[in-house]
Order: sequence, then C-alpha cells, then structure tokens
Amino acid sequence: MASQTATTTDPRSSAGLILRAVGPSDGEAIHALLAANIPGILEDRGRWLRRWRWQYWDNPFRGVRPAGWVLTDGERIVGHLGAVYVPFRTGPHEATAVICADYAVSPDALARGGMFAGLQLARIFFEAAADCIPMATTANDKTTAVFTRFGCSAVPWTREFWRAPATVAQQIRTCRGATSRFIRGLLRQPGGRILAIVAGQLYRAVRHRPMIPLPLDCRMEVTTPRLACDLSLLADQVALLQSNVVGLRRNASYFQWRYSMHPERANLRVLMLRREDGPAVAAAIVFFEDRGPKRIAFVEDLIAPADRPDTVRTLLCAALRLACDQRADFLVTMTGRQNLRGLYWELGFESRARSAPAAVIRHEPNDPGVLDGALQFWHGAMF
Repeated sequence: MASQTATTTDPRSSAGLILRAVGPSDGEAIHALLAANIPGILEDRGRWLRRWRWQYWDNPFRGVRPAGWVLTDGERIVGHLGAVYVPFRTGPHEATAVICADYAVSPDALARGGMFAGLQLARIFFEAAADCIPMATTANDKTTAVFTRFGCSAVPWTREFWRAPATVAQQIRTCRGATSRFIRGLLRQPGGRILAIVAGQLYRAVRHRPMIPLPLDCRMEVTTPRLACDLSLLADQVALLQSNVVGLRRNASYFQWRYSMHPERANLRVLMLRREDGPAVAAAIVFFEDRGPKRIAFVEDLIAPADRPDTVRTLLCAALRLACDQRADFLVTMTGRQNLRGLYWELGFESRARSAPAAVIRHEPNDPGVLDGALQFWHGAMF
C-alpha cells in the first residue's frame, strides 16, 4: 500500500507545489538542486549520477517501494528526499530500514510554501515507511528537528568523526602506541609530536615502517570486495556473539550491493584478519576518495567481536598503513560503537565532532538499545 501512495501525484500540495515519487529520469535535476543547496555534493555530475543510480535504482532491498520523492514547481524540481533501503537487525529480529538521504528544499520553495514544503516530503517518507525502520544520516539541525516531529530520536554519540594524518609519524604514534602504554605516555608528553616526527624520518631513512600489532596466530590480508561471502559469514558469527546488536544486517546481498557493485569499487579495499589456519576473525572496509586537493581514506565498515578490542586495534593500524601506501592525506572513521571511543584516543586519533547528530532513528519505546550504545553505525551507513 505504501508504494501505491507514493507513486501517484499527491494532491496535498502547498502554494502550487506538486509532490510526486522520484523517477529514473530525475537525476540531473536532483543533482542541480542538491549542488545549489547542500555543501559537499559531488560537483562531477557524471560521478554523482552513477552513484545515484547504484544507491537508489540498483538497490536490491527497495523492491517496488519508491526511491524518494520530489516537490515540483511546474517542470522544475524544487525539493527532494531520497529513500535508501537497507537490511537491518535489532537483536535477533530482522527488518528493513529506510534511510532518508539528499533531503533539500530550495529557498524559493520555502518562501512560497514555508516549512510545510519540507514537512510534506518528510510526511510522505514516514507514511510510505510504515513497514520499515525510518532513519536519517548526516543530519543537520533542520533535519533533526523535522524527524523529531515524527517520533525519531537523535543518537548523540554518532556525531563524532575521528581523523588521523596518514604519515609515518602517525603510524609510530598509532601502531607502537597500540602495544605499549609507556610509548603512548611518552608521545603524549610535551615534545611528543616532535619525537614522533623525528622517529618517522629515521624510519623513512632506513626504509622501515612500524609493525602492525597482530594477535597471536593471525595474519593480515588485503584484497578487494569480491569476498562478499566471507564478509557475510564473519558478520553472522559476530552477530551471534552480540545478541543485543542494533544496526545494518550485513548479509551477502548487502555486501554484494554496497561494495562489490559500488560504481567506484576500484577504490575499495578489504582488510581481513585471519587465523593462520584460514578462518576470518575480523575485517574492515576502506574507501579512498579525492575531496578537492585532499585524498581521504574512510573506514566504511568494521566487523569485529565486542570482546576482542585487540582486533579493532589491529584493523585501524592496518587501515592507517594502507592509507599511507595509497598516498591519502588522512584516515577518517566514525566511532562505530560507543564503547570504542576510548580506543581512538589511545591510538592518537583526533576527535572531529559534527554540529549535529549523524544518526536520527525511530525505535520502539521498549528498545532503548538504539540510544544506549547497542547501535553499530559506521561511515558506510551514511548515504
């Protein structure tokens, strides 16, 4: 029923603006709207359109549901709210979540229709999402306020990003500091940064790099996202050990779409921590993207048991080394899980708090786990 409601023109319009479902031919007009109203949108229209088709139209979890809605003024698109569907897990239960993405209304539409213009888009999003768990990511203050009207709650800890420069000096701080409290303390002292830089110059002079702290009987494997089956099996094993986990249901279909089908999959790498006898223990997915003059490495996803912080430490050290090898300027990650926050301080990452929560989600009143730390939320969940 939700899809029938959303695929027809909605007569409830304001100031002559018409609300309708997004169509496959709307891409260029949507890009123009977003580029004019949202900072950080890809300027390369071809790149953006390839991502848009993959994100919305090639999404295997959408089914017959709409890919989003637009407000039109005649032939001109003046508002947009996209709907990205993903598999979701709340403890032992599985569901579909719908992520609000690319939410924007042009200033002239707001002048004509007031806040009601933006609320129209949100209202139909929630009406059509009756069989899904609705959430928003990369939310600004306005989006947060709108979603709160519809019963959603902000997840405060998801607002933090963590950043480390992709340098040999930072590798020393992260990799050596990960295994030695004494070295961590030494590098935190006044002059510690200079000490790390000098040590980095010495490492480069002898063409040596700090060792990644590997758990006993484990090895690191760097590959491409073709290992969707291995990743989904690992995610299932981790989920069984964490019965209270709330977050994306990272199954084989999800990994295949999210990473193997990504239009820029050549820039993705999988770090797989394996036992010497073969089974995977933990994994991380890293994405490299050029942002203006900077090249950024993002930790898109990280799969590791909650009782094995050593594997998370190893993967972050390996991701930093990979970022250096790929000539990135920075390695960027999110907290991912609330209990990992202290680990980033330990590894020498800098906190880069956002101005608003990055995740806003509607949940059942008897399921406080979404807000109290059970939620797993990595950069790859941000659309």
